[in-house]
Amino acid sequence: MITGKSIAKGALVVMTATLLSRLFGFFREMVIAKYFGLTGDTDAYLVAFTVPSGVAMAVAAAITAGFVPVLNSYLVVNDRENANRVANTLINTLFIVLLIIAGVAMFQAPALARVLAPGFGSNSVLLAAELIRYMFPALIFVSLMGIASGFLNSHQHFLFPALGPMVTSIVIIGAALVLSPSMGIRGLAAGTMAGFACQFLIQVPVMYKKGFRYKPELSVFHPGVVKVFKLMTPVLVASMAPPLLLVVERGLASTLGTGSIAALNYAFRLMQLPLGLFLMAVAVPLFPALSALAARNEMERLKETMVKGISMLALVMAPASAGLIALNVPIVRLLFERGAFGAKDTIPTAYTLAFYALALLPLAVRDIFRRGFYALQNTVTPVIVTVAVLALNVVLDLFLVKLMGIGGLALGAVLSAFTEALVLYVLLNGKLNGLPVKPLLILLLKLAVASAFMGVAAYFSSGMIGAKTDLTTGTGRLIQVGVAGVLGLVVYFAAIIVLRVEEIREALRMARSIWKKAVHGVQ
Repeated sequence: MITGKSIAKGALVVMTATLLSRLFGFFREMVIAKYFGLTGDTDAYLVAFTVPSGVAMAVAAAITAGFVPVLNSYLVVNDRENANRVANTLINTLFIVLLIIAGVAMFQAPALARVLAPGFGSNSVLLAAELIRYMFPALIFVSLMGIASGFLNSHQHFLFPALGPMVTSIVIIGAALVLSPSMGIRGLAAGTMAGFACQFLIQVPVMYKKGFRYKPELSVFHPGVVKVFKLMTPVLVASMAPPLLLVVERGLASTLGTGSIAALNYAFRLMQLPLGLFLMAVAVPLFPALSALAARNEMERLKETMVKGISMLALVMAPASAGLIALNVPIVRLLFERGAFGAKDTIPTAYTLAFYALALLPLAVRDIFRRGFYALQNTVTPVIVTVAVLALNVVLDLFLVKLMGIGGLALGAVLSAFTEALVLYVLLNGKLNGLPVKPLLILLLKLAVASAFMGVAAYFSSGMIGAKTDLTTGTGRLIQVGVAGVLGLVVYFAAIIVLRVEEIREALRMARSIWKKAVHGVQ
């Protein structure tokens, strides 16, 4: 039986496992940077994996969104025969379709590489084509993960699906350490393929334990299967936006010189770290609360809860942005500058990071507004907005990359995220007959001032510490970032106290409430 306690504990499991997965994912990027730096090999690797990873993640998200409600409709009446039939049909259908797609992509790998990276020279195209053949079958395993995760989540098992990305990262890290010295970037590609295969395969025994039994069925006209495809279509359209944008961005970056794709990737990963950690911590418990309030038609409380969630995120994202901008070079130096990643590689990565950092708050707000629509059982509006903003992002990228290089690609993402958040706010504001936006705007203004003071303090203290510290050592770099970051945070908290940011108390109360519900459970 699904209870408030089980949901709360499931959210805690997902949050904890996702935290671990994100941390291991970032450690994976650090290892790749150490062994390959901003080189043509790294660029070729990232280009080769753009399509299989992006498409697979989109398919997995869409399958999960369509599969879970249909599977649950059978499980609640204990109809395991039809539940297994739908699962088997989806697995077999996906496997056949994706196997054909992977085969065509591997056969046409050189042509695909030229399309994905028009700025590559002939040697880089050949290397990217070879790596596509190594990694494209990962498309199959990652997509099947959507079915495995949906099946396990429907049976109230959250741990293994949430830990899957961590398993992939561990295998890739192992490949970088063991295979790369002898095989170079090809060893990393082989490890990437193996990592995603392991991510799916470790779920299979748990699926069997929960009652799954594989059969070579293709009941494509089964009502449950038809319903899954109907439900997943709009989600698939929305989920394809990020990988399509990634293809465009990496294609444009390929024209900017060797290492540009890698610099863009490392900067993006750095920006994603605080976003993933803190957004998840708020959004996971917030979404069921919004859904429950919408179901009870308590719209005033829904609006208040949404604004509280945004306020809580703003308290973290505003100083995180300021810190990444003020300490962009020291942070990149500390985390990446070792091995093949030299001092010259720090500059373009830090430059790109400074722009990406501006996207933290818009991306967080956008996600909360999206969840507001989902809570109201409206998935179409966010999809339409996402597709429109994707087109805007592409136009901005084409224009800004000529003026600012890879920094222009990052700025295009910032402006697009801000636009999407604003459009979703306008639409949601109309749907809910007004959101309490005035207190939020006052809060954002206060946080902007406090974050500006923080950034100035962190920047100048970093410079003074750097002048008296040996920055060729890891200890010296850690001291520079650590001390400057702490001083910046002290200034930030002092500023929000002076500015009387009352929301900090509400944020602390909300955090304690979330933790209490997650640990003890509330019916």
